Amino acid sequence: MMKKIILKVIIVGVSTLLAFSCTKDFTELNTNPNNPDFAPLTNVFAGTITNLGASFGTSEIAYPASFVGYATRSIYNDATNYGGTPPEVFWSNLMSTFSRNINVVIVNAEKENNSNTLGAALVVKAYATQMLVDTYGPIPYFEADQGSIGNFKPKYDSEKDIYADLIIQLDRANDLFDNSASAAKIGVGDILLANNMDLWRKFGNSLQLRIAIRISNVDAATSKTIIKKILDNPSKYPILESNADNISLAYPGGGDWREPWTSASDYYVDIKIGAPIVDILKSLSDPRLSQYAVPNADGDYIGLTVGADGNDTYSKINPQFVSNETGSVPFLKYSEVEFIKAEAYARDLATGNAATAYANGITASMTEYDIAQSDIDAYLVQANVVWNNDLERLYIQKWISLFRESWEAWSEMRRTDVPLLNPAVNSNYTGHNRPPFRFSYPDTERSLNGSNLPATVTETDNFWGYQIWWDTRSNVQ
Repeated sequence: MMKKIILKVIIVGVSTLLAFSCTKDFTELNTNPNNPDFAPLTNVFAGTITNLGASFGTSEIAYPASFVGYATRSIYNDATNYGGTPPEVFWSNLMSTFSRNINVVIVNAEKENNSNTLGAALVVKAYATQMLVDTYGPIPYFEADQGSIGNFKPKYDSEKDIYADLIIQLDRANDLFDNSASAAKIGVGDILLANNMDLWRKFGNSLQLRIAIRISNVDAATSKTIIKKILDNPSKYPILESNADNISLAYPGGGDWREPWTSASDYYVDIKIGAPIVDILKSLSDPRLSQYAVPNADGDYIGLTVGADGNDTYSKINPQFVSNETGSVPFLKYSEVEFIKAEAYARDLATGNAATAYANGITASMTEYDIAQSDIDAYLVQANVVWNNDLERLYIQKWISLFRESWEAWSEMRRTDVPLLNPAVNSNYTGHNRPPFRFSYPDTERSLNGSNLPATVTETDNFWGYQIWWDTRSNVQ
């Protein structure tokens, strides 16, 4: 509750600051009171976190949640069926507003020798950058946010080069955090982890594992180096160790501070749970089904085929996700870390017990929803669940656990091709045998920086064409 209160207080405080900080001298009539020259660094940092939360939630239900079979719309399903172009706000939020503000935090934290704020800002920037790369492919990175020095046409960088630098920056962040009582903290603007620098370190190192497993099919050597570095030295590189370490942004509720899926549901009143997630959960007798969905009037769980028209016979998403204004946006969870470890062990990218990590991942996911340990134990020994060295089984369980983390689930589906899903049934485009590969670059980028768009990136039907660097699937279109 304290984090939710702080979020509201900080943002209100920023609004107050913006309204009054530049109006001391009323003779300076050209001063814009809504665009001050300075704001406390901790407040700016809080703004970057809220920006990320909004970026996750604003377009998630209509786009990645439908791509991965978690959700669909039963009536107003034009976006679900890929009508129009991808939402430009996702690009503009992260490439412009977020990028500008997080760089302000980084530059000024360095000037102030505030290592904890600097480390946290580096982690947050790496998190958002990976999200952008996984959505678009090549993006401006090394020359991004250079408008102040006259560079309004930044060059694009490859996914491989960006990912390599993200690891460098996350290593740097790991060495910066200091949780001692005498160290300067981020302040009240740390609305994500409440100045727990040990948890910030775990977040950054767990993010390194996410990056490493993402590139494991295209650069196994680098992936293995990163994974072994992290897992072989837990004292230097601590990672998420339990659900208590889950990284999520809690919302205070009320007004503009409502959890994004809940806010989206005010307008998307026809949201239904997708058939893929319901069908797989039912086939596994998975107790998470009642946590993800609500039964229809007949007491059954019926998911709607993505892209199809529907009615009230189809199940809705559980209200804890779509009618909970004080809910949370998950950033990275312990269950995901355990599934990454399980895959690394199974593929000899590190040394460890894949079966144990796999079971830990499932257990952590179910424990999030207070499922009884006896039910978890029974589930883990089912013939269609128990670990059998089958990576596809692991990928299915990871996909189940990522419900409500649709952007990450979309990336993992493109990396693994599991579960193997078709495009929306009433897709505006024919000739495709998989859900979308990526978002096309926005029209504003074409008009303002078109000369730098990478020639290697082919775009087909707004959502297909180029496969992002780590997407090594063949015979997909």
